[in-house]
Amino acid sequence: MPLKDILVHVDNSRNGEARIEYAAQLATAHDAHLSGLYVSSPAANADGGGGRSAGLPSLDFGGRSFQEYEKKASEMQALHKEHASLAADAARQKFTERVATGGVTNEWSAVEGTMMDALTHNARFCDVAVVGQPGAGSARRFGETVSDHLILSVGHPVLVVPALDECFSVGKRILIAWDRSPLATRAIHNSRPFMRNADSVHVLAINLALETHDGKPGSGIIDHLARHGIEATGLHVDDTSSSVADIILDQAKKLDIDLIIMGAYGQSRLRERILGGNTYQLLNNSPVPMLLSH
Repeated sequence: MPLKDILVHVDNSRNGEARIEYAAQLATAHDAHLSGLYVSSPAANADGGGGRSAGLPSLDFGGRSFQEYEKKASEMQALHKEHASLAADAARQKFTERVATGGVTNEWSAVEGTMMDALTHNARFCDVAVVGQPGAGSARRFGETVSDHLILSVGHPVLVVPALDECFSVGKRILIAWDRSPLATRAIHNSRPFMRNADSVHVLAINLALETHDGKPGSGIIDHLARHGIEATGLHVDDTSSSVADIILDQAKKLDIDLIIMGAYGQSRLRERILGGNTYQLLNNSPVPMLLSH
């Protein structure tokens, strides 16, 4: 399936600028439509005096009436909306200026709501969602970051982009983490449009038994990709002393990889779903973009 509809989450952070650049280059490479989405948090619920306080007696709180508190809350709400509007305008300008230079068909949306819900809703109407790498201060709900939730919820690949200083290439040197699992298989099938545009594709097998038919790890999936016109090179690493995440990052550095493709493992922990250890480590520490499927 071709890549024709891309969604990018836009904000005013340094990571946001990297995301716009990456998504714009990706849209150009695939002749795809690009949608920019900005999400502002709703102002605190405040009543301007015609709602819950109507008809109530004036109450005194340290010399100030309840109506005075409501008036102050309304003023703060108006200030919040003004700041949110200015921030949305700044984000839109960054998006429109970048896409105008590449001739990409595009559209812009600015919505109010929780980041997780708004992105999840809109991400269901695209082929791939481009989001930022979670940081130490990333918003969480029940232990999940926005990127965690999207990967586990939207049903298609999510492209996680770190704060890149420069975007030299988009998916030209690909590394696939292969472990013969259903998730890894799904990740490969979801990412074939990326592989077709790549200059090199490497399939990395870590601590896997050899394939029975020819004694080479990963040869089965490499043969499958070849039938789709994708030439891939197999790599096998036997190393039980290092984490899978560390091995993937080490190979990515050695091969100058600019896109890592892998399945994202999720597991239940009490009431929350969080990503498995290796996925979590890569998601938070990879210096190159990652395309994840669940």
